[in-house]
Amino acid sequence: MLEKISPRVWALAIMFAWGGAILWFGLVRFDAFGLDEGAAIALLLNWSVVDQVASPVTTFGGPDFRALLFIPLGLYWSGSMLAAKVFSLLVSFGAAMLLYRWAKDRPGQYGDETALIATGLLLVSPATLWLADSMGVGPYLVAIFGLGWILDARYRASEHQISSLYFVQTLLVAISVTLHPMGLAYPLALAWHWQKNPKSEEQKRKVWIGLAVASGIILAMQTGWIALDWFANPFTALSVALLGNPTANLADVGAAPGVLLALLLAVVLIKRGRQLLGDLLGTMLLLGLLLGLLAADISWAYIVLAVTLYGGTPLLIDLNRAIGRHTGFMGQRGLVMVALLITATVFMQVAKAQGTRLESGLLSPSDELILELVPEAAKPDKAFLAASQWPARTMLAVRADVLPLPPAAKDGAAQLAMIKGITHVVFDHNDPDNTALAANFRDITGATETLSRLPGGVILRIRGAADKAPEAPAPVAPVTGDGPSIPAPETPATP
Repeated sequence: MLEKISPRVWALAIMFAWGGAILWFGLVRFDAFGLDEGAAIALLLNWSVVDQVASPVTTFGGPDFRALLFIPLGLYWSGSMLAAKVFSLLVSFGAAMLLYRWAKDRPGQYGDETALIATGLLLVSPATLWLADSMGVGPYLVAIFGLGWILDARYRASEHQISSLYFVQTLLVAISVTLHPMGLAYPLALAWHWQKNPKSEEQKRKVWIGLAVASGIILAMQTGWIALDWFANPFTALSVALLGNPTANLADVGAAPGVLLALLLAVVLIKRGRQLLGDLLGTMLLLGLLLGLLAADISWAYIVLAVTLYGGTPLLIDLNRAIGRHTGFMGQRGLVMVALLITATVFMQVAKAQGTRLESGLLSPSDELILELVPEAAKPDKAFLAASQWPARTMLAVRADVLPLPPAAKDGAAQLAMIKGITHVVFDHNDPDNTALAANFRDITGATETLSRLPGGVILRIRGAADKAPEAPAPVAPVTGDGPSIPAPETPATP
């Protein structure tokens, strides 16, 4: 009876069960905190356009092309964080299903078994939960890589050199490049595979032209790559991907779990690296690992975890078969089952800690700082126009206008003149990139007031700028002859 059920029906049932469990157990937030800055910009842009609300979001810099993917959220669920989080869960599940299909189709690698084990662990991993909650770029990149792998196969099977598949693939390349440096893996892998295995020289040339134009235009626009932590410690991100971050403070994360995951990845690359290079999606993932080292964040660690799971599961099965003394199930798969149960148990314990953290309201240091600004924006008798290091996240939280952090001026006086009209400044004074800005504000302590100093940064109020709410301008006297021509009412005739 169960064999008659379509695989698509099974996939939908698993998706609803998985997503419903995450929502039911409160493993994602439904407020404006904890978001990825790029996702916050994309949401604000869509909501502002759809609702026709004047917003300073256009001053935040070029958004990544998740803004295109978020168009349905703006059209039908404008302002709804619940809809945004459900959409993020759908993307995360879709990315895992594409990896499942890829692993299942790979010959000689225990396709069904590897796909089931690796996909199940990936769906309950701390990295997936973290990125689904923050709407980070990791699942979006993997989903784009998977769709690109399918599109390329269909494009090669098509009789037309220029077709809708060609332009859809070019659009996917453009979206991928804006998300993260890892997104460059898509056009590079596609170009290399067409060089290695072209359908025809003419078609290869057209593919290369499309890739060069799409990537070149996006790079020239300097859009995307928002709030990246360049040259960050990769072991910290790997530790979060493996064991989560119950304290919400990256400074408290140890490097040991990350080192363990890096060693497992090294084994996978040594044993399976050449096989991964044999197809387009495997090449994308490997190039993504390399390019992502420039900004080794949780999205990069998510791809590391995926490669380790899908490449390491066949190695674990081979090891179990090599040392197995019996031909029964325990002899052939006992080690695999033990590793699966231990890993799943650890992941579920981390998920439980994640739910406890969200229930207790524990925030990251930067979100704690933004939360301190909310009462300031809620004062009806005070003017409010903030400048923040995290403008989109701050704007979503305070529900008021927020501008990007100004650049450092030559001295404190010039800095004060630069921020004329701004009432509050929010930034991390311990960030090396803000050293000059912090020094300028120290020079003008008489003109500022420190409202809050937390591990995530400081909130400064500019004295005199928020004394009263801005008044509506007085109406301007009409220019002679510029008023509307309204005829005088007729006087009724006297009988």
